[in-house]
Amino acid sequence: MDNVIHRQGQAGMNICGCGKLHFTYGPITLHFSREEFQVFAEVVGRLAAQVPDIEDHPDLVTRAPRIETICH
Repeated sequence: MDNVIHRQGQAGMNICGCGKLHFTYGPITLHFSREEFQVFAEVVGRLAAQVPDIEDHPDLVTRAPRIETICH
């Protein structure tokens, strides 16, 4: 049985009986252990903090190789 932990707009997070966290944003759901979610949230927070700098200084953007996604 899943329990809703938090819902805000399009984002929601559930925890199931096995202890996995299910983070949903719109049509996308990502599945994490508690530890994986903490790391994910910290990384997203750091990336979000860089957005104003990038908008003000587009010359700071580096051309990194494109990250390919894999559908399973």
